[in-house]
Amino acid sequence: MQQPEAAVGQAALRGTPASQMTSRNMEFENLGVSVMDALKEGAEAGGLIKTGLVFGSEEEVFSFGRYYYRYIYLGKEEVTLYSSDENGEYAVYVSCENPGKAVSEHRQVQDRLSDVVQACLSLSDREKAEYFYNWVYENVSYDQTLENRTIYDAVVNGSSVCWGYVSAYLTLCRNAGLICEPVYAGNHAWNRTWIDGEWRYCDITWDKSLGSSSWKFLTQKEMDADSMHNNL
Repeated sequence: MQQPEAAVGQAALRGTPASQMTSRNMEFENLGVSVMDALKEGAEAGGLIKTGLVFGSEEEVFSFGRYYYRYIYLGKEEVTLYSSDENGEYAVYVSCENPGKAVSEHRQVQDRLSDVVQACLSLSDREKAEYFYNWVYENVSYDQTLENRTIYDAVVNGSSVCWGYVSAYLTLCRNAGLICEPVYAGNHAWNRTWIDGEWRYCDITWDKSLGSSSWKFLTQKEMDADSMHNNL
């Protein structure tokens, strides 16, 4: 294999409009399972691990990479995707200093969130959304050091900045079949969930930080009138 020409690492997220990566992409999520399987199988191999994924263009590889880091990989151990131009097709390889740890962290988050989802399967969509809001509110504290930023930090360690809150709530909702998306402005993020035929917005980070529920399931009209979020 020739030296990969393009790395799709976590740094590739910088400068990318987050609004372009909010909708759920089931094709990417299925491909993400293949990456995790490759990490598991290559845990003892070291170096670049072949994933078996092939894209038609470098742009598609980067789109998948951005989605993978935001919505698929749930661990904290750094994982880097690489693309290699092989006769006009872009094969994807993955590299990680400790693949076993990456897979273990990913599964820890999966298992814990799966338990939360299983506990409310009989509830309505509105009740599920509220159940997940309350779970994140009660189990995650804001990281004043600003160092913990991942869903792993939020779910396993119980401390994160806003993205950990957003990602935990997002993953819970999506795993329960709810339509949920992240919303970004400035250096902050929150969620919106489709409930009873309309978007309902919640900012669990700010609510938890202030010990309130001021931004729990606001309507679009209420969110549009909210000066604190509109001035970010």
